[in-house]
Amino acid sequence: MLGLTWFVAMVFLLSGCQDLIYDIGAYTLRAYRRIAFRNRERLTLEKLRTREQQRIAVMVPAWNEGEVVAAMVNNIIQRVEYRNYLVFVGTYPNDAATQNAVDRLAKEFPQIIKVITPKPGPTTKADCLNNVYKMIKQYEERHDVNFDIIVMHDAEDVVHPHSFLLYNYLIPRVDVMQLPILPLPTSWRKLVHWSYADEFSETHMKDVPVREKISGFVPYAGTGTGFSRRVFRTLEQIGGYKIFNEDTMTEDYSMSKRIRETGFTSIFVNLVLAGGDDKWYTPLCKRTAFIANWAYFPMDFTRAVRQKTRWIIGISLQEWELGGWSGSLRIKENLLKDRKVFVAAGTSLLGYVLLAYFIVFALGDNNVISFKLLPIIDVGSKLQRLVMVDTFFMFFRMFQRIVFVGMVYGLPAGLLSVPRLVVGNIINGLAAFRALQAFARARQGKAAVRWDNTLHVEGVGELPSDDAEDRRAMVRDANPDVDAQILAFESRDVWEVIHAMEAIPRAVTAKQRTEVVRAFYEFVESREGKLRSMVARISGYLAWEELAPPLLTLLHDKDWAVRANAAKGLLKQPNFDRLIEAAFVDADIYVRDLLVKVIEQDSIKQDALIQALDNDYMITTRTVLLRESLILRTRYDKFKEAT
Repeated sequence: MLGLTWFVAMVFLLSGCQDLIYDIGAYTLRAYRRIAFRNRERLTLEKLRTREQQRIAVMVPAWNEGEVVAAMVNNIIQRVEYRNYLVFVGTYPNDAATQNAVDRLAKEFPQIIKVITPKPGPTTKADCLNNVYKMIKQYEERHDVNFDIIVMHDAEDVVHPHSFLLYNYLIPRVDVMQLPILPLPTSWRKLVHWSYADEFSETHMKDVPVREKISGFVPYAGTGTGFSRRVFRTLEQIGGYKIFNEDTMTEDYSMSKRIRETGFTSIFVNLVLAGGDDKWYTPLCKRTAFIANWAYFPMDFTRAVRQKTRWIIGISLQEWELGGWSGSLRIKENLLKDRKVFVAAGTSLLGYVLLAYFIVFALGDNNVISFKLLPIIDVGSKLQRLVMVDTFFMFFRMFQRIVFVGMVYGLPAGLLSVPRLVVGNIINGLAAFRALQAFARARQGKAAVRWDNTLHVEGVGELPSDDAEDRRAMVRDANPDVDAQILAFESRDVWEVIHAMEAIPRAVTAKQRTEVVRAFYEFVESREGKLRSMVARISGYLAWEELAPPLLTLLHDKDWAVRANAAKGLLKQPNFDRLIEAAFVDADIYVRDLLVKVIEQDSIKQDALIQALDNDYMITTRTVLLRESLILRTRYDKFKEAT
């Protein structure tokens, strides 16, 4: 018992020191942002809406999910404020319940595409996702379209109504973005479910933002993750169509490592939109402006142990075996934090064995019981001082749990997280020992890696902060009064002007076209970023040659949404290849980077550009694209070989 005490105390000390670094980093990061960004305009829902909607493909892998997948997808269709997306649901040929649920929705909503994998289930989640991605590519080829963003969701998610707008706003400025995924609030008696809420609150509110700043390595949650399309295209060129690693149970974590090593930028977006009337003390779960995705997690002990066993096997053991400890010192620190879960969780369980010993010792020492145990810790010894330090870390850890759980769910939930620590530690400890056993059996060839799916008997919940706001997408009037819309350009109401711009059709009279172009030239100089953003967006839609100069001007705008809309608008113009050449000639480093990313997103425009690259008027474009884009360089080489 003395040796066990030393072992447990040392593990707690080392783990506590590492956790303390993240605690200090979290408060330092929050203080820095409060000071450095105090005068910066916060992101609003209106600003998200000004960004041109890119085409999104949503991937939903579903094995034995007939009870929940229909409700989840229906929630996206009914509640998410976005219109330019399709949902690809991956099903198995031997899972009739899930297929039937998807078929019922697909008959009613054209946004739903059912995918049937070639192998019966369960295979692995990665295998299902890879087959879904193949279908996305086949859909693009069959319908001559291009998906700009790929989003991953699980079959039990409650998707935030504004999450697609946020993906659309930030991509391709960033390559990958991860939104928080949090357990839905429920009865306090559901201790197992709340243990997930406690852990996820601290992880997503504190640990992940800090590790993003430390190393740029953001572990994906496997849901609520948005990818720029150029990421998938680059991974294809490096390793083929199998984007997701089928040799691990945590393909999301494996992919985050791979993308980080490839050089792409991943960010964790912990965002509350400006403009709400919530008080500062309102829990995040009650704020509609807090953009996060939610779900029910297992509420019974057995399923929780099974799920966490899979996580520990994938992150702590399989990734260690497959990837080792490669990377910079900061990456290795991140890997240590992820992989120590296996040791720390098992040690916590051993700690309760020691606790029982100390309780019995105290009872005997005070003659409460008739026998006594040998003392382990001598007064004034090094072991006693070590235990005192560990005790400080324990109480400090409780305080952190109260703070971050309270931030998400409110102070009562934060206070109750302290007794729930025991529940979480027991679950994690048993999962750690079960993971070691399962991993050993797999290495001996007695078991295969397969999708150990968690049954979601709790169903799909509702967004805890949802309200009755109308989220229906604006529909363009088929027969607008163009003259009336042009007159509305003179309004002092910015949104009235924006709505008038959205109503302008491509086919107008010569006089009307002149008036529209004149107004757009004036709006380019407006102080309202929303107006400039809309000029870029509608100029792309109208695709009139006269609107090319405003687009070239707006490429250099200070507002990201304006620049991104202008770049997309250039690709829609007649003779866009010549406009791209002009843009590259005059571009600074930021504009050049934006143009390269936007071109890498669109395979259809890439085909046209590649065929034009050898023309004399494309010298700058050819130089920039072949130097800075692996995607374009590879496609150009294949084009030259074929011709």
